[in-house]
Amino acid sequence: MVKEIIILATSVKYRNYCIAGIDKATGEWVRIISDDDSIENAVRMEDMCYADGSVPKVFDVVRIKCKGHRPNFYQPENFLLDDTCYWQKVDRASISDVIKVHPPEDKPYIFYNHTKRIHKDDLEQICKVASDNHSLILISPKNVIVHVNEFPERKTVTISFDYNDCTYKWIPTTDTDFKKRYLELEPFHYRVKERVFLVLSLGVCDPKDGCHYKLVATVLE
Repeated sequence: MVKEIIILATSVKYRNYCIAGIDKATGEWVRIISDDDSIENAVRMEDMCYADGSVPKVFDVVRIKCKGHRPNFYQPENFLLDDTCYWQKVDRASISDVIKVHPPEDKPYIFYNHTKRIHKDDLEQICKVASDNHSLILISPKNVIVHVNEFPERKTVTISFDYNDCTYKWIPTTDTDFKKRYLELEPFHYRVKERVFLVLSLGVCDPKDGCHYKLVATVLE
């Protein structure tokens, strides 16, 4: 099985990568996973390379050989990569190309509620009866604010925004380039004036509190 996708997320996950995008033909979400449970099925850099040793970037159109569809109860988008094959870059896309096949989504909530997390028990019950289980979403938010905060042990970047009459506050981002840019700035609440699109992902269960946290995987500017 070969999936040709427009890459929309290459975020860090367990010191490896969470790779996701949309099928160029159908517009359906695709998350590429490995079979390594020790890193929560993240993708290692050596397994996502092109033949020349470079790695995919957001908006690359990539052909990836997969072993098959491997959904779990809350991540129906998962496809298991074939780690014996190089990935093949075939083109570059734009946000316009993405929107043609996958317009910003209009759901009542981001991942089933209006907070920044959802408990695993609630999620499991919802997914048993929901007709549109999903763990990836592309949105066009309003009133986007980037929060740079400095604590004794670290500096953080989180994002607040409005979506469908709900305000989502202090959502962490795993967009490496976006995060790096804001970490260079002074602590402040920065309002984003230009229009942006956000790719959000529902993270794995945090064993500390039994919750799945919502993450801004990519900020598309």
